[in-house]
Amino acid sequence: MKFFKVFIFIVILTPFLFVGCIQENISFDSKYHLSFSCDTVLFDTLLVDQLSPTKRVKIYNDNKFAINISSIKLSTGANSLFRINVDGCYPSENNEVNDIVVKANDSIFIFIEATVSDTSNNRNIVVTDSILFCYNGNVDKLQLCAVAKNVIVLNKYVLTENQVWDAKLPYLVFGYVYVPEGKKLTISRGAQILLHSGANIIVDGELSCEATFDAPIIFRGDRFDAVNDVDGTPYFFLPNQWGGIYLQNPQNNYNFNFVKIYGMSIGIVALGTDRYFPKIKIFNSVIQTSGNYGIYAQNSDVSIVNSEISNCLSGCFVAYGGRCRVVHTTFANYYKFSSRKLESVRISNYAVQNGYKYLFPIDNCVIENSIIFGSLPEELKLDLDTLSINSGNCLFSHTLIKGKLIDNDMFYNCRWAKSQNSNLSYDTIFINTSIQDISQSGYYNFRLDSASYARGGAAISVSQIFPLDLDMKSRTSDRYPDMGCYEWRLN
Repeated sequence: MKFFKVFIFIVILTPFLFVGCIQENISFDSKYHLSFSCDTVLFDTLLVDQLSPTKRVKIYNDNKFAINISSIKLSTGANSLFRINVDGCYPSENNEVNDIVVKANDSIFIFIEATVSDTSNNRNIVVTDSILFCYNGNVDKLQLCAVAKNVIVLNKYVLTENQVWDAKLPYLVFGYVYVPEGKKLTISRGAQILLHSGANIIVDGELSCEATFDAPIIFRGDRFDAVNDVDGTPYFFLPNQWGGIYLQNPQNNYNFNFVKIYGMSIGIVALGTDRYFPKIKIFNSVIQTSGNYGIYAQNSDVSIVNSEISNCLSGCFVAYGGRCRVVHTTFANYYKFSSRKLESVRISNYAVQNGYKYLFPIDNCVIENSIIFGSLPEELKLDLDTLSINSGNCLFSHTLIKGKLIDNDMFYNCRWAKSQNSNLSYDTIFINTSIQDISQSGYYNFRLDSASYARGGAAISVSQIFPLDLDMKSRTSDRYPDMGCYEWRLN
């Protein structure tokens, strides 16, 4: 009886084994070809001597027979700057993999990386190679191309003397750059500071970033590739790509003029004391997409003029005490990368920690000709202890504010608004407040929509002091200047 059961099992199973063998028959006929998910793999842009992201290519066999790829190899062999892995198989020292079978109506993956080395000190390097697929007398070629930037690498770097960083080569920061007390770092127009994940700029000395409209200074992450999502969102548009800029000496001055800061965990942190306020000037600048604050100022003297501070999870501008003057600045917060619960602008003269109240007196705070707007119902928070000294030294003038009307002497000729056109999925204050379809509409655009409630609301006497907007266009030509850093214009 046991013999009978085993015999029946073998008889039943045999046809399936036979079918499986037929399906995996390998054809050596040259008329059967493979196809590829792309014909060229482009790495744009890499950094010299730094490992690239991994690219993936799918190889299809749409035929009724299996195909044996006798050789998959890099054209330049062992000298190639590219590396491959074929469906989990690593190549030989000559960068070749042999006898890879692709089943009928099936596919395999090939993974590709690159590390570009160069000693020429040229700003940009282009490296090419190809992967050859040899099977059944056919040779298919997959082109490879990598564009790399030469960089100056700084790893846990401490300045030992005053330095000037220029625009000849980008600076790539790992860990941190530390400017000790008594030293000064000057960053010149056109310089690019690329920061690796978690890297910070920490300043106990002096920092001066002076640039121009046509050659701004840029702080950003070091990834130039895109997320593998529906839209292929560039990492450049994402928060938390690097750390932040910490200004820690309460007796120093810090200048940022025509500076663009993108994709950090925290933007600029300024720390003073009850006796000394560091002076921070942020003019004609953009601070965009922070996983925490855009600007965090504690007992500091902050001037923000003609700038955009946007999309910051914990607030675009948060000030505890000190002094601040904000003119023609746009605070726009439509952060979409996680749930946001804190207002775009928060000003307070105290903080509570571990049950203790700490006072941060406000000497003076003026915000004028600006915009405070975003996706929350209330985008301005005044957290003032009225029993403290200097609790009410705040003035908001000719500013568009998202939220309910506050009727007191701190607000003069301001415009208050809920979501404009709230029946729509976006606000018409700005041109584009969404990242949902980045391939079609691009990243957020906080220039004014033609129907924007911010148009014509600025005080012309103030605008005449700052007659050019962030695009270097006149804001006084029509005698009705707009709120915020961008003047509306046709086209």
